[in-house]
Amino acid sequence: LTYGFSKLAGEYQAQFAEAEGIRTHCFRPFSGYGADQDLSYPFPSFIQRGKRKDDPFEVWGGTQSRDFIHIIDVVGATLAAVDQDVPGPVNLGTGRATDFNGLAAMVMRAAGYSGEISNLSSEVVGVHFRVADNSKMLSFYEPTVTLEEGIQKALIR
Repeated sequence: LTYGFSKLAGEYQAQFAEAEGIRTHCFRPFSGYGADQDLSYPFPSFIQRGKRKDDPFEVWGGTQSRDFIHIIDVVGATLAAVDQDVPGPVNLGTGRATDFNGLAAMVMRAAGYSGEISNLSSEVVGVHFRVADNSKMLSFYEPTVTLEEGIQKALIR
């Protein structure tokens, strides 16, 4: 809850800055990912398991869904919004729900193997469903990197 509250507090403070004539932009990036991301995040951990061809492929939880958006699109949407002076807040996401079991299957397929998925229900899984309503973003920016392409890019890195 504190994570969401801190973001809400920042958006609230931006209103005061705007009232004083300071232009602000507020962005809500969903599950951003990229090849250089720290292993404490799910995406690069899954990529590492895929590179090793882990079988079983361990997944914390499994049914929780996220909206994975490549860092290229986070930056692209942010720059487009600032250039076009789009008022915030703006959700940055693809609008596509991908559960962790599905992500594991996609990574294994892209890595060229099929393994068993082992769901670890005792581990922290976070919020069950976090997917963007990206309709505002789509009015000025269209994501360019699909999750499948992002997985391929990360695997060959």
